[in-house]
Amino acid sequence: MDKDRDRCSDGAGPVALHNPTAVLERSATHIRLRYALLLTLFSFCLSVSPLTAQRQTGATLRGLSLTVHVGVLRPDNIHANFYNGAPNNANTLERILYSESYGNSIWNNLTEQDLIGSAVSNYHQITVAEYGDSYYKPAFQLGMGFRYDLDPSPWAWQVNFDYAKLHAQGLVLLNSGKNLTMLTNQNQYVNCPTSGTEERIYIDLGIIRKFKLRNGLDFEAAAGANINNTKVESSEIQIAGARYSILDVWQGASPSSYVGSYEYVNQGGIGYGAYASLRIGFTLPAGTAMSLAYTLHYNKANLIGYNDFAFHHALGINVALNNFSFFDS
Repeated sequence: MDKDRDRCSDGAGPVALHNPTAVLERSATHIRLRYALLLTLFSFCLSVSPLTAQRQTGATLRGLSLTVHVGVLRPDNIHANFYNGAPNNANTLERILYSESYGNSIWNNLTEQDLIGSAVSNYHQITVAEYGDSYYKPAFQLGMGFRYDLDPSPWAWQVNFDYAKLHAQGLVLLNSGKNLTMLTNQNQYVNCPTSGTEERIYIDLGIIRKFKLRNGLDFEAAAGANINNTKVESSEIQIAGARYSILDVWQGASPSSYVGSYEYVNQGGIGYGAYASLRIGFTLPAGTAMSLAYTLHYNKANLIGYNDFAFHHALGINVALNNFSFFDS
């Protein structure tokens, strides 16, 4: 294990994470069941919450409010392998690795930098040792929406629009052909970082249950339906210091170094699911409310081969503007 971790900077690097299918499937099942139980409990609390005993009068939102949200989105990594270039993906590494347009260039770069041995005599003999698991970085999320508070009722409804640009990262290992007479894994692999970028828009429509706590604090629980739209912007791999796009702009045909005659195929689309949210904050007498919010989305992203339901987490600050006088001239 220590030898696998210790690599020099000549292109060989740590072995990508192994991913035994059976173990991952069991782990994913347990996680989904756990969150499903949490969602069920959360929905139950919306209707029978004991916090009504702590209800006090005070400043509250009434009628229509404009809301602004800013925070961090942590997407589930179940969709990130869309960008690792595996043969079963929409965008594959093999499409450029074994193409006449790019194969020779890749092989020449690897040879000139002494990253592959003489056993790899042409680009057809370049082989992939492992497609590592990709993961999403936490993403900045920005949004706005509207809510309508049914005062003096503790209920309100809301619609939110949130935007985030997601970045996926991973690692592909190429066989270097240098391990035939060596006793260690040193220089056995060539590290090839992968990356992907996508835009996601979340639209949440749901209801809010409000509670007044002590010391002027407000507590809110919300739940509802979600629609999301995913648009893939890029899918790339870096080999021997050079970047190559593996996004299928060739519509499944053999890659060409000239792509001007091809139209971009929009990868992504509409997904759906549900969400639940918890917020704690306070309301000012002037009609402005500020709160810290945690939102759990359970939905599917429309990515070819990776459109399963998954949990996504968001933490942020919400501001509700109940006084629209700033629109006056």
